[in-house]
Amino acid sequence: MYSIKDRKIQHLNIAKYQFENEIEYNSLDSVVLPYCALPEIDFDTIDLSVNFLNKRISFPVMISGMTGGTERSNNINKVLVELAEEHNIAMGIGSQRASLETKSSQKFLRKIAKNIPLIGNVGGVQLASPSGIDLIKRAINDIEADAIAVHLNPLQEIVQPEGDHDWRGVLNGISEAVKTLPCPIIVKEVGRGLSKEVIKSLFNVGVRIFDVAGMGGTNWTKIETSRRPSDEQSIYQPFHNIGIPLKKLIIDASSISKDNIIIGSGGIKNGLDVAKAIWLGSDLVSMAGVLLKSLEDKNHKINKKNLDNLLNNLKTQIKISLFITGSKSIYEFREKSIFGEN
Repeated sequence: MYSIKDRKIQHLNIAKYQFENEIEYNSLDSVVLPYCALPEIDFDTIDLSVNFLNKRISFPVMISGMTGGTERSNNINKVLVELAEEHNIAMGIGSQRASLETKSSQKFLRKIAKNIPLIGNVGGVQLASPSGIDLIKRAINDIEADAIAVHLNPLQEIVQPEGDHDWRGVLNGISEAVKTLPCPIIVKEVGRGLSKEVIKSLFNVGVRIFDVAGMGGTNWTKIETSRRPSDEQSIYQPFHNIGIPLKKLIIDASSISKDNIIIGSGGIKNGLDVAKAIWLGSDLVSMAGVLLKSLEDKNHKINKKNLDNLLNNLKTQIKISLFITGSKSIYEFREKSIFGEN
């Protein structure tokens, strides 16, 4: 078995390059925004800003948690947070378990993230352990988190050589965390989806923010299969495409309660995809893989300008999406959308 640091490094390398020529199914491709030939608005005055975690962000995008616990991860996270602060968007960091276990504080990230929402991250299985509440409190305190994401990844854990197999008590752990923590909890999947039934169960214990994380983005089942010995991989290959399409997830999650905040993720490629996810009912989206590939090359060299350009292009694409529907703001766009009509 590999150490947790070694595993995080392997995850970075495989997620970026091993499957880069494989295209995951993206259900957003079937979504068509209504085209307006007479928008009657000034493109330059379109307002993309939204409220999230009691802060106003410039456009409805969160950099999703990707990595943590190693020097390379810290370097990546530092640049990601710098860009999130410069663009005034939300930032989530990868699982904090590795950094907390190795006493590698990430306090420096909050010093950079002076104005934006900064979201911590722990695993659902870890939260279910006897020391789970202590772990999640330490994660929050370390970065002075505006919220903490609890990630659910049962399929990944079963396929992962070092994975956790006992998932008893996770819902109770989340329920206890909702009652005792000083900040909101975001429950997120890692790319196979939060079903309507799961969201209802979480809603019933007080969770109100969901990152539904559908199929289409980074496929952690494939990544963990590739880390298995070659003679074991055939056991897990039939499960590579298990999951729920993002389009269905957003629509289902939005139907449960108007009080919920829905974060759409799973294969968001560009600003048009962001707009499509919001049209279906998301409040904002989170992105990871496409951003990481833009930031770091195959020699692990970080190019901040590349990702800066991508984020600028993303913002322009979202504005174009609103313009062609005749919408002056994200809120007006949502009112016209499938979600707004419900």
